[in-house]
Amino acid sequence: MAEHVRLMALEGSKTLAGTTDSLERLDERAFHDLYDRTAAPLHAYVARTLGRMTDAEDIVQEAYLRLLRTPVPGHDTRALRAYLFRIASRLVIDRWRSDTRETSDVPERQAPAVDPVVRLDVRQALDRLTPRERQLIWLAHVEGADHREIATALDLRAGSVRVLLWRTRRKLARWLRRASDSGQDVP
Repeated sequence: MAEHVRLMALEGSKTLAGTTDSLERLDERAFHDLYDRTAAPLHAYVARTLGRMTDAEDIVQEAYLRLLRTPVPGHDTRALRAYLFRIASRLVIDRWRSDTRETSDVPERQAPAVDPVVRLDVRQALDRLTPRERQLIWLAHVEGADHREIATALDLRAGSVRVLLWRTRRKLARWLRRASDSGQDVP
């Protein structure tokens, strides 16, 4: 998967070479270095926040293509990584929007009954979060991004990230505590 995405992104960038001279484009070596550092975490982030592995590879590939198409001021790895996650976040949101439009006429399915002995795990709680809340939690706790990096990736203010993360953590804690006390899944 990784090599396929890398080759497709590089092929897409070659057709665009030389279209803008005012800012630098990533050269092949810089792209490979960035890709090696970011491919696995970016794919995991997209797959988890989207909730479906099937579309994650397409979104990751498109994120790298868009990065390659965009002239960048320098090659600061942290800035490029944050920008790449911002691109991916927007693509995930676009996919959610298109899915919502396509499925708005489909009646909502009820979740299958779960054996009462089975306990709630963190994955189930995360699945109940809104897409934005999942993005926040993933970037903060899995990627280890600070508030400023999350703000850049999600196009928010750092102060907003602090508040939104606090609310999301509180919501998760409340759900998990309630499930633990009752021995049932999250309401």
